[in-house]
Amino acid sequence: MSATGVQWTEHRTPEGRPYWYHSVERRSVWEKPSELKTPRERALEATPWKEYKSGDRSYYVHSVTKQSTWTLPAELKQILDQYPNDGFAAAPPLASSAVASPHVGGNTQSPAFARSPVPSQSPFPAMGQSSPNHHGPAASSTRGAGFNSPNQLHRPGAEPASGSNTPIPNPHTASRAAQSTHATTSGSTEVNFKGDKEAAETAFIQLLRDTHVDVDWTWETTMRTIITNPLYKALKTIAERKAAFNKHIEALRRQRATEAATRMEVLKPAFRKLLDEDARIKSYSSFATAQKYLSATSVWKQAQSEQEAREAFEAVMREKQQAEREQEDKVKARNREMLMALLKTFEADVFTRWRDAHRTIVESQEYTSDALLPRMDVSEMLSVFEELIRGIEKEADAAQRAEVEAKRRKERQNRDAFKSLLRKLADEGKIAARSTWGEIFPLIRDDVSLLRVAGQAGSTPLELFYDFVDSLDQELERQTADALQHISKTGHTVTPTTTWSEFLEWTTGVNVPVATLEQIHRELVSYLEAEQERATVEARKKLERKFRHQIEDLRYAFKKVDPPLRLQADWDEVKQKMHDTHEWKQAEKQDERVPKWAWEKFVRRQKQKLLDSAESVDAKKRKDAPDTPNHDKLTFEETLTKRLRRDADEDHSEPEEGEV
Repeated sequence: MSATGVQWTEHRTPEGRPYWYHSVERRSVWEKPSELKTPRERALEATPWKEYKSGDRSYYVHSVTKQSTWTLPAELKQILDQYPNDGFAAAPPLASSAVASPHVGGNTQSPAFARSPVPSQSPFPAMGQSSPNHHGPAASSTRGAGFNSPNQLHRPGAEPASGSNTPIPNPHTASRAAQSTHATTSGSTEVNFKGDKEAAETAFIQLLRDTHVDVDWTWETTMRTIITNPLYKALKTIAERKAAFNKHIEALRRQRATEAATRMEVLKPAFRKLLDEDARIKSYSSFATAQKYLSATSVWKQAQSEQEAREAFEAVMREKQQAEREQEDKVKARNREMLMALLKTFEADVFTRWRDAHRTIVESQEYTSDALLPRMDVSEMLSVFEELIRGIEKEADAAQRAEVEAKRRKERQNRDAFKSLLRKLADEGKIAARSTWGEIFPLIRDDVSLLRVAGQAGSTPLELFYDFVDSLDQELERQTADALQHISKTGHTVTPTTTWSEFLEWTTGVNVPVATLEQIHRELVSYLEAEQERATVEARKKLERKFRHQIEDLRYAFKKVDPPLRLQADWDEVKQKMHDTHEWKQAEKQDERVPKWAWEKFVRRQKQKLLDSAESVDAKKRKDAPDTPNHDKLTFEETLTKRLRRDADEDHSEPEEGEV
């Protein structure tokens, strides 16, 4: 051993944890100094693998890849085989004064507070001494013992306590934090991080670890516990301290969750095998039942608590129940497919009854010889039968819809053929605007397209004809408007006396066929003549309304004249007999046409009355006529004479306004 190595002495805390004290530098560390390590320990330290404990078992974590394993890695095994004399990470024998503290200046002191040395290495537990990362197996957490720094900066004179198993995030930061903490000769501690907030936060979090602050601690409780420690002032503000506290608590929670998940990954396969091999445990068994039968087994005891065992049990049971459900679903799907295929062989239709189908199924060879089909519930079989019937009904409906669609398509084709016939007749000039069905029917009465449309649903041939003629009428109206616009531009106006040659000359250059122009001329002239006649009639009605009293007076005079006037008399005869009467003179004074209007109205009214009277007499004669054929009959002249005399005795009648 080198002279440097002799300066280190090994000691142990009351809890049995070893630490090493440097007699010259007056510092103590938890990690074994490299000067004291054997070649085997140095070789193991050079590897990225670190050893951890979970109860009595060891596991190994790769510091780079974070991989964890329960088995000894090949790299470590090779080193152990190369140096077979020492145990893996074994502690060297204690110094001759294992319990006694080294003597410095004649005083017997613990190395931790002999002079409160400033350590050259991190005084906190090394990274490799914490629980494994979340990739590794579960590791037990040491709780209850004091987690104090080996230098005991906050309590001079105390022994180093058992180390914390929570790793420091950054060893270099921890080293800076330790180097920023100095002790005075009087034993008080000075904290000065010189603005290194990261180191200050690391020191504060290490204080929380050393104080055993757990996830269920509140900030108030934590503050009361650590407020007297000099490292409490490593962070300057309450907000920074509380943020570091929350960060520490969150890290603890994540670590516990990771450790629990890692342990569960190990426990679940073992529990699954244990539960599968025990016939007493079913998929519906409770945790209490499993605990009753299996709590004494080694697998069950691997769980650190009853809650952990319950979680592993429930996870395995969920998997078993899910597997059973999936198997049941597969059997159910297979039975449904088999039964559906069996039903289809029976040629069922929409009128098949379930009772008959069920009897046929249970009596079939396929059903009785199958091992799984008889296990089907009747309700499940009925569901398959209903599905089959729905499929049959769907196919029948589809066939019916296809038939209806084909019929509709055929009817549409028939209508299109009839429309083509009408278009052909229009091209030949046999159908034009204003054409009537009576004009066209003789031309198409024997055509097959007419017969097909007449015998089907939908639009009738007459409706199709009217639609076609309406389209021709609309086209004619458009062409008429174009022709009239062209005539208006030439400065002409169509009148009832406009000839065809004039109209044709005026419409030269209009994009309208000559045959259509001829029809337009004919209809325009006819329309204008009708309008002219209507205007004449309206003017006469207006005059009649104006002179109605003179007309009615003269009509009354026609009734009272003696001898009576004949209705067949000409106008000159009437004028000769009546021109000296007062009524005639008054009417002629207003307008010379008034007497003639009065006579025309008188004749029209008398003839209508005679016709009504003759019909009434004929009806009465038919009712009261005797059987003899020589019954006297009134002649037309006798009836007329009697009626005129009777009318002469009647009072003046009210005139019918507006009659011509």
